[in-house]
Amino acid sequence: MKKPYLLLLYILAFGSALAQSQYEPCGQVGYADYLEKQYPGFKTSVDAQFNNALNSMNNKKLPKRTFGDTIFRIPVVFHVVYENSLENLHDSLIISQIRILNEAFRRQNPDTIMTRDIFKPVAADAGIEFFLATVDPSGGTTNGITRTPTSITSFYNPSGQYPDDMKYSATGGKDIWDPGRYLNIWVCDLSNAGVDMLLGYAFPPTNAQNWNSNSYVTLERQGVVLHYKVVGANNILNKTFLSKGRAAVHEVGHYLGLRHTWGDGTSANGCFVDDGIEDTPVTRIAHSGCKYGQNSCNQGTPGDLPDQAENYMDYTNDSCMNMFTIKQASMMQYNLNMLRSGLAEKFVIPTPKAEEERTALYPNPANNHVFLQMSRPDTDNSYKVIITDLLGQKVWEGERLLKTKNEFHIGELAKGIYYFQVFDSTNKKVISQKLTIISN
Repeated sequence: MKKPYLLLLYILAFGSALAQSQYEPCGQVGYADYLEKQYPGFKTSVDAQFNNALNSMNNKKLPKRTFGDTIFRIPVVFHVVYENSLENLHDSLIISQIRILNEAFRRQNPDTIMTRDIFKPVAADAGIEFFLATVDPSGGTTNGITRTPTSITSFYNPSGQYPDDMKYSATGGKDIWDPGRYLNIWVCDLSNAGVDMLLGYAFPPTNAQNWNSNSYVTLERQGVVLHYKVVGANNILNKTFLSKGRAAVHEVGHYLGLRHTWGDGTSANGCFVDDGIEDTPVTRIAHSGCKYGQNSCNQGTPGDLPDQAENYMDYTNDSCMNMFTIKQASMMQYNLNMLRSGLAEKFVIPTPKAEEERTALYPNPANNHVFLQMSRPDTDNSYKVIITDLLGQKVWEGERLLKTKNEFHIGELAKGIYYFQVFDSTNKKVISQKLTIISN
């Protein structure tokens, strides 16, 4: 049975933080205390809302993510706040970070094969996807990246306070975009005197309707903050165990309401606190490295499981992380429906019936890419995809062996309405659907 969890907010000093002195071991207490001073009752309210979510989840039989689930697509804006050229990251790193988020939250990362067999039954496709925003708050076009020069050398505060200066133009940062419409991610320097200290943190979902909006919502702070060295895949500035860009995965998990798998306990009391999630085993403390064989709360009972070191919400190396659980996925979807409602575009993929083939083309309307999902594709067949305009003129063509889910990049097509058609190897048309492209 899961133990009561301990509340502390979710700052991340990531990876082998507990083992390497150059990283701040954990910033939860400082950030929670800072916010509690500003908004008395903040921690109690976060606990209450978390309990509401757990109760709602536990009162239902929540199935594993399946073909018929809703897909939540979240528009993202990266605010790059830089004092020098190294901190002004190239677009390619940010684009790779979006890919990493999508692979992790849809369980499409290649290293899912590393999930141990005992945890594969609870490993989940969270049904959450991310894309760089294409429309800014004023309605203009954007690539989903803002760049703001600053005179601030570092936004890390060694006194343990977290004033979120990077989130305000008046204090050397960048003002938030509407948090009800965008996931805001600030990228900046969080080092201390040139030493990498804090690697990221996130503000939890707090805009519950039954809260005092003047005290707890703090909309201008909603989002994620990342140290510039841990953004993207193979960031040349980061030559450590964090090179796979999974600090952002961890932090977005916090932003969507997840807690650390060990519940922020200590070695003395860790087995008596918990993250509240039933399918993550009780764990004494955060992990460093890849300790797959460790069982820090061995209860000696049948079915007792080792620590879930491969979970994104632990502190293990990027190379060890490869899964969210079913209940973690359910918690994040609950928060997208209840506490961050309106943030994500929702697409329901129809459940296939036994007697007929169902397909789903989404998102539709689309921006730069579109997915085709099929319930029973013929993997021995070579399919051809052709997109035509309404006059029947071919504007795009590609051949590929269709899988259950296929992604097509269509950013070169102009706004308009098209026909998306799929032909089999005999040139028989097997799919024909209208596709609306709203921007290029």
